[in-house]
Amino acid sequence: MKDSLEFRTQFLKNKCGLSGKALISASKYLTFDSSDTRPDSVLELFRTFGFTQPNITRIISIRPRFLQSYNPVNFFKPKLDFLLSIELTRAEVVAIVTQNPPVLESSLNNHIIPLLKLIESTTGNSRNAVAILKCSPYVLTDNPKSFLLNANFLRALDVPHSQILKILKAHGGLFGKPHNKFRKAVLKLKDMGFDLDSSYFLNALHALCIGSDATWESRCMLFRSFGFSNDEILSMFKKLPVSMCYKENHINEKMEFFLKKLQWTPSRLSTNPGVLAYSLEKRTIPRCSVLQVLVLTYSTSESYMLSSILAMTDRKFVKEFVSAHKDEVPEVMEAYQGKLKFDEYTFKQKRQFNLQSSGIN
Repeated sequence: MKDSLEFRTQFLKNKCGLSGKALISASKYLTFDSSDTRPDSVLELFRTFGFTQPNITRIISIRPRFLQSYNPVNFFKPKLDFLLSIELTRAEVVAIVTQNPPVLESSLNNHIIPLLKLIESTTGNSRNAVAILKCSPYVLTDNPKSFLLNANFLRALDVPHSQILKILKAHGGLFGKPHNKFRKAVLKLKDMGFDLDSSYFLNALHALCIGSDATWESRCMLFRSFGFSNDEILSMFKKLPVSMCYKENHINEKMEFFLKKLQWTPSRLSTNPGVLAYSLEKRTIPRCSVLQVLVLTYSTSESYMLSSILAMTDRKFVKEFVSAHKDEVPEVMEAYQGKLKFDEYTFKQKRQFNLQSSGIN
């Protein structure tokens, strides 16, 4: 038993590239030993088709049972060959399967082919269907019955065909959600005043479908605890739907920074919720630290809103706020690298210039 476990561990590590928790879990879950040839035959099939080592590592880490539960030639190859036959290149098939390995467990005749026909019918033609698969591989594991009901429901609400295509390309897995959940989410957004043809509707639908009613209520309660009104919560959701999907500790950290350290109001934050999408440690704090250094030493005459500064590309921010001042104010580089932080960010100039009056706050 010990020898078998050691063999599996070395096989998964050396031939499949697994490590850490994935390696430990798969080693204990699987039961093959050195006498079994199937694991090697599975890897050989993947390699012959064109899967690289990183592809294989991801697939096996997600579905370790692929190594021992299925005959590769009879079970995997027909599905790979079918996907290759529908105007997908070998590289595209590899990408689709790597992103969504469970598709290889679906029945070719009872799931994949019927679902593809539904996608073709919904999108208008096979070319559109193939484009959907490239953009949203998870659509291939949608429940066909739910897919049909959800697509028909959107059409019944006169959601434009172009919007349905956008939803499928961005979040194809939504069409496989249980119809009652999908229908409830769409009607809730409609009642909120969302334009069913807007990109905001697309993102909000995704946010509601991946969450639960309990999650929605708990996030509303959390935002209210920071002083947000129901209207401000709704305004924030409409502009940044994913805000209602953030984990509680993520929200707490962002609220602590923006409401306490920057002294923003809930109203201001609900008007500019995009700032919540940025990493505090990698973007927001370093950039605020750079601005604080500049404010405390004198140093810019430009007028910017903080939300605009946070939205800048790294290259533009470095050019305008770091490189332009690093010779005169060396501390900006330390601030940008996260080595210099402040307990408070007042942006109040001690000498000649006040960034607060110019809109940076």
